[in-house]
Amino acid sequence: MTLHHPELSQLLYNSTILLDTNVFSIAAKSNDFAEFLIELKNNASCSYATIPSVVFEVTNGSSTLEVYNQRAEYINFLVDTVLPMKFLDKIMDFAVLMAKINANNKSFTDFQLAACLYQYKHTSIYLMTTDLRALPVFFDRKFIVTTEENSNDVRNFGIYNFNEENYIKALKKV
Repeated sequence: MTLHHPELSQLLYNSTILLDTNVFSIAAKSNDFAEFLIELKNNASCSYATIPSVVFEVTNGSSTLEVYNQRAEYINFLVDTVLPMKFLDKIMDFAVLMAKINANNKSFTDFQLAACLYQYKHTSIYLMTTDLRALPVFFDRKFIVTTEENSNDVRNFGIYNFNEENYIKALKKV
């Protein structure tokens, strides 16, 4: 079972949704969540994107070439775009602010995903992650999706976007 806002597809229509590593790992453990991802993509006409470090994290630790290929094929099946990260040197204000405000989170992948939301802030881009505390206050959690794994464990996903007003406030405080 996967629970979400009844108008989620309509609200995310034509958006890009960045997928964190945990989206792929939970989809592998939850048939309902895997189906939800496909239905959301089809019903919302949204596209899924990720970044190279997520691809690495998903495929890393594959015990065999067959497992690696299965994981890579699932990424290729679900994701429309792997975003390049060549813009990082152009957003130094963001990098410094994240280093000061979000210093407890040492994950480079989380930083890169947040940087994508910042870089593409004038588009309809969101991040889906189970890491509900990875992002500082200038990212808004717009939606929550709850899913049940095949083992009956329950997972919550936040769907976030960048809030420029809160970002400016945070910059002024530093």
